[in-house]
Amino acid sequence: MQLAGVAGRVRAHSLGGPAARAVLAAFGLFVFVQALFGRLPLLGIGRADSPVPPGIFARGIVIGSLYALVAIGIILVYRANRIINFAAAGLGSVPAVFTLVLMSRKGLPYAIAIPLALIGGAALGALVEVVFIRRFTRAPRLIVTVATLGVAQILAFIEFFIPVWLTGTAIPPSDFPTPFQNISFQIGIVRFTGDAVVTVVVVLGIVVALSAFFRFTDIGIAVRASAENRDRAALLGIPVRRVATIVWMLAGLLSAVGIFLRAPLVGLPLGGLIGPAILLFGLAAAVIARMESLGTAFVAGCALGVIDQSAVFSTRRPSAAYGVMLIVILGALLVQQKAIARAFDTGVSSFRAVRELRPIPPELRGLTEIRVARAVATALIVIVALAAPFMFGDARAGLAGLVAIYAMVGVSLVVLTGWTGQISLGQFALAGIGAAVTGLLVTSFQVDFFITVAVSGLVGAAIAVLVGIPALRIQGLLLAVTTLAFAFTVQNIVLNRDYASWLLPSSTEFVGRPDLYGVIDVSSDRAFYYVTLVFLVLSLWLARGLRNNRSGRILIGVRENSRVMQAFGVSPTRTRITAFAASGFIAAVAGSLLAFHQGSVDSGTFTPTASITVFVMTVIGGVNSLGGAVIGAIYVLGIPELPVLNDIDLIEVLSTGVGLLFLLLFLPGGLIEGVYRVRDLLLRRVAERHGIDVPSLVADRRTDSATPEATPIEVTDAHVPTDAELDAVEALLSDEIECPTCGERVSVAEAVHHEHLRPRTRRTAVAPGKRS
Repeated sequence: MQLAGVAGRVRAHSLGGPAARAVLAAFGLFVFVQALFGRLPLLGIGRADSPVPPGIFARGIVIGSLYALVAIGIILVYRANRIINFAAAGLGSVPAVFTLVLMSRKGLPYAIAIPLALIGGAALGALVEVVFIRRFTRAPRLIVTVATLGVAQILAFIEFFIPVWLTGTAIPPSDFPTPFQNISFQIGIVRFTGDAVVTVVVVLGIVVALSAFFRFTDIGIAVRASAENRDRAALLGIPVRRVATIVWMLAGLLSAVGIFLRAPLVGLPLGGLIGPAILLFGLAAAVIARMESLGTAFVAGCALGVIDQSAVFSTRRPSAAYGVMLIVILGALLVQQKAIARAFDTGVSSFRAVRELRPIPPELRGLTEIRVARAVATALIVIVALAAPFMFGDARAGLAGLVAIYAMVGVSLVVLTGWTGQISLGQFALAGIGAAVTGLLVTSFQVDFFITVAVSGLVGAAIAVLVGIPALRIQGLLLAVTTLAFAFTVQNIVLNRDYASWLLPSSTEFVGRPDLYGVIDVSSDRAFYYVTLVFLVLSLWLARGLRNNRSGRILIGVRENSRVMQAFGVSPTRTRITAFAASGFIAAVAGSLLAFHQGSVDSGTFTPTASITVFVMTVIGGVNSLGGAVIGAIYVLGIPELPVLNDIDLIEVLSTGVGLLFLLLFLPGGLIEGVYRVRDLLLRRVAERHGIDVPSLVADRRTDSATPEATPIEVTDAHVPTDAELDAVEALLSDEIECPTCGERVSVAEAVHHEHLRPRTRRTAVAPGKRS
């Protein structure tokens, strides 16, 4: 009892409580790391022969403090815009890589490189906010978050080509001369240079400066106020747009500092991009910090750095840390679920990407021209689908099957993102799970083709539910972080023969295409395309059936307002589990077909970048429509490879992040929205020709043509009074009124100073029986 009382007093103490929690957290991290990557001789736990040395912990804290800078930038943008900035690492990687290459290959002095990187990061952050993000101020958060993915793709493209433009080779430099590299010391077996000391000093200085900035400066207080409530801050006169620009400048600056200081410590990745890898660690630290606490984000970043470096030391494989990141994120969501859910409920707006695309109005369906048009459109779709493998030529006949498979993954994203509002950046990883199961069943057990595909789909559905459970009660933005970590885990752990050799076929084994019951040979690319086409039609039929019945209507209701649906007795958790399962099943079936299509299971096929590409593809086509998923796959994969358009670079550019941002500006619903707009225009003309009143078409036209209604503050700020209005006000103030008490005539302007007309703010108490 006395011990419990002492513990309670320590927890309640203003300094002792945080200190005790910090000690417990440090001890827990030590035990976790030693148990997973080292050994604790006293407790007898761990999988290695020796414990992780202290030098690795120190190195992890140094590297992790740089991850914390990226996490702080993510939190700042989230608090200002209520979105997760997936371009956070790219904002810093572009200026940092640019200056690092100049410093290494062109002899740029270190004293010039540092301010150049900082100014470049801040300027790039401001440019992205003004040019892209500000244009989506009134858009749903799903649209703005997707826009950051488009920005991230553009920045990744620039980062990749910076060494090519500056040096003529895509291989980044490996040595970065700094004034501190000749200073060295050791902690145990780990050697440190002066760059590590500089990193610690700079990061601590930035954290202190940020704390003082938000506490003592006017603009810092404005940033905090805008983060709490953007609309209220605008009513109080705070320039929220300028504040948002400053926040993005800070995010770019912090990211640039983190990536610039990291290069002399660990170098730049060969043949890869530094942005996506650092983004995962920054997102994990931000999730642990509940997207609100900068101090917690700093501590979490240091802890993740320790895990990262311990994994590299123990396994000699940097990929091992990615699998642990998924465990850390899932654990943080489970432990802090209620607190994170409350934080994400603040200022929640709809996750609806666009309005629902309605079918042809019933008033027009019976018209002859409508029936003929629908029959012609259906016939054209069937003809194009059947002729697709011949349109690409003999050398690229397999591309048609690839388009159909990617379209299936897009269909799974429509179910999960378009209809449920849950952003998934790991959908292609679920396809990788399906491919791995297929490789195991075919090469090891020679299971029948249809049974293999069905089992792969069921395994994918189960995995999707397991990944989605921690985020079931949280809005879709956190699921994006979870699924991105899942994508890294699948590529680096599940599909890595060093860890899962029992699951994957060997490099000499081939996943052969089947001879269906000895009757139908589908070994050729064209024949197998028709198999994938059948499965695409089945997936469309399955998703359409889900959407048209009660479950589909519940999905839309839960997406729009889960609390209202709960009031009607609907379980949002059960509804989302259904969506996860259906989505995972379709994606895993697509992955199974991809294994047969490629003949192997390769981790390089199912990368996080591929998952983001599929997500962008679906949004370009229309994430709210099944037809949009198919159009997106054709637009991104098929059209650039057509012999007629193969030499037009603009087509390929418009199928990447540039095309995504362009479409989000003008067609938030994707290409399918453009198709429906043309259809509605033709339907209006048909209705006018027949004299039929179709309210829905007229309402759409009026809504589309109406200009956005300005707020009262915007109207007041934008209005400049004319001379006539000023004269009218002056004349009104110069008019005289007669006092009803004394009969004196006074002007309106002087009325407030008149004895009998002066406004009274309060009454004076008087004695009973006396008149006041």
